[in-house]
Amino acid sequence: MKKRLVGVAVVAASALAAVSLAFAGGTTLKLTADKTKLSYSTKTLKAHAGKVTIVMKNMSSIFRHNVAIKGHGVKVKGKVVGHGGTSKVTVTLKPGKYEFYCTVPGHEAGGMKGTLIVSK
Repeated sequence: MKKRLVGVAVVAASALAAVSLAFAGGTTLKLTADKTKLSYSTKTLKAHAGKVTIVMKNMSSIFRHNVAIKGHGVKVKGKVVGHGGTSKVTVTLKPGKYEFYCTVPGHEAGGMKGTLIVSK
């Protein structure tokens, strides 16, 4: 009986360590830019407070795009990339609503934006 309890404790501890590591590393969100329109693959992203990374793949062969985050005193942007390129932004965020958007002139106004909801 003792061996069985020790085995269960080891499995439980391993699972807890894996969960802790996942939260310590932050949240990574994936996004793509549309092939022909000024839009991303989604209008809403969700993450937990802490380190948040958005990775945006540009599928457009027409436009150059990037991803940026603003709100609550935060304003960060990833590099502008062409077709097949990846723009990435990482920032530590508190709970609240932020905007993710493309900084290329006219793209945000054209609809290339969305809401990032950060919870506790």
